[in-house]
Amino acid sequence: MNRKVRFIETNHLASLRRAVRAHGTLEYQRPDTLIMTQSAPRKAVYRIVGNRLFVDHARRGVPVGRYPGVIAIVSGFEGLLSGDYALLTHDFHTRLRGDRKAWRLVLRPRLATLKRALVSVAISGHGARLARIVTRAPNGDSSDMRILP
Repeated sequence: MNRKVRFIETNHLASLRRAVRAHGTLEYQRPDTLIMTQSAPRKAVYRIVGNRLFVDHARRGVPVGRYPGVIAIVSGFEGLLSGDYALLTHDFHTRLRGDRKAWRLVLRPRLATLKRALVSVAISGHGARLARIVTRAPNGDSSDMRILP
């Protein structure tokens, strides 16, 4: 299943006084591609294919392994969108609450390398619809991404 959704994201960075807002689209393409097309505050395309990250029109990607936070988010997205519980539990401790109408899944990293980049990812939704993704980093940075209907 390939799926494309619109998002609005608010990033709170410890190094900045004001939050940074972004919007654009997210697209997951089976089996291993996640594309974030950001329309604002600046136009950019981030593509993760397998274990490589490509920015804008780059032909050569960099290994995702250089960015533990990206690995965690990608494996969380892939595990959730593909329904691969084993992938989720490989990298994360999971906690699911709620019911089919309204649910919340909290992911906490298992590995020390991921813990240095990420405290948690909280994913919530309604039925089969993904509604919100909140990430928190150890340095106080956070991201609140709302998936638009």
